[in-house]
Amino acid sequence: MSSPLSRILRDLFFPNREQHPIPVMDGQLSPNDALERCTTLGTFDDPPDDVAIGPSGALWLSAGTAVARASSPAANDWQTVCRFDQPAGGIGLHPDGRLLVCVAGQGLAAVSTDGTTHWLKAAGGAPIICATAVAATADGSIYITDGSATTLPQDWSRDLLLRNATGRLIRCDADLANPVVLQGGLAYPNGCALSDDGTALLYSESWAHRVHRLDRASGRSNVLVRNLPGFPSRLAAAGDGTAWLAIFGMRTHLLELVLDDAPFRQQMMATIEPRHWIAPSLRATGSYLEPLQGGGIKKLGIVKPWAPPRSYGLVVRIDSSGDIVESLHSRVGGSCHGVTAARPAGGRLYIVSKGHGKLLVRAETGG
Repeated sequence: MSSPLSRILRDLFFPNREQHPIPVMDGQLSPNDALERCTTLGTFDDPPDDVAIGPSGALWLSAGTAVARASSPAANDWQTVCRFDQPAGGIGLHPDGRLLVCVAGQGLAAVSTDGTTHWLKAAGGAPIICATAVAATADGSIYITDGSATTLPQDWSRDLLLRNATGRLIRCDADLANPVVLQGGLAYPNGCALSDDGTALLYSESWAHRVHRLDRASGRSNVLVRNLPGFPSRLAAAGDGTAWLAIFGMRTHLLELVLDDAPFRQQMMATIEPRHWIAPSLRATGSYLEPLQGGGIKKLGIVKPWAPPRSYGLVVRIDSSGDIVESLHSRVGGSCHGVTAARPAGGRLYIVSKGHGKLLVRAETGG
């Protein structure tokens, strides 16, 4: 039905329904195997979450409750530089050399080169329990995305199924003082990055499938990218006016239906183990209890790549107008799913596949 009456009825009975249908992945979003062709720099027992690259080429990687450092991509000499009581997520480097770490349930940690750690644990009178990403400006200011007021980062699927929109965008001074909530009521903000010229901040909103652009001078925000085919995570400017965006999970028609059915969601969450919920996964396990298997045709031991994705790998590059100009995929049955970060540096693109516990690299990041 597409009549005005049918639209009125849908708005009446499904007031929280996503207004945009899942976009078809064609054109610059056409599926490919580009992520599968990337070089694997390392596979880790604790799945990595984010990567940062220093001016000298050193790498920092958050995994589990720790952050490790390697002197160069080729060295593979990972050494733990700091460890926390809770999982470490988004990381960034401050211009003064400090390591900035988002810690689940605790806030933002700023770790000096001598190991001294200072904390930002609250903003706007509320604790920061779901810090997901951090970005520091040239003048020292720090931006943090706080995904949810009620769930921890590791409980993101619960936050999605609860249809929460309690996230915040926060800014503080270089010394972590004077935190200010710039935006509230966000549907799981999950990444932030400065534009190439530093005049704007890009930040993603996972459950709303979009990316915002905040003008730092005026404080005005507008939607740069809307109606993505999946759930966006962290961003990074590419240095040529474009930006890389990691997408950690894909939307499906079954999931959209479940999100519209509150009684079903409530019963499912109360009676079924979280790993078997109808929700995106960072990695499909192949268990016969997993949902979405009915749409996958298996022949010669291989699940067809066009099957509905339980998990998927996707990185996209967007231009200053919000158009997608390039995409890297790991399709159904691939080995680079659950991408939570993609950062360019030195003519390379570093990609974190949290689902498969990998750090990948691709040379020549241009289109």
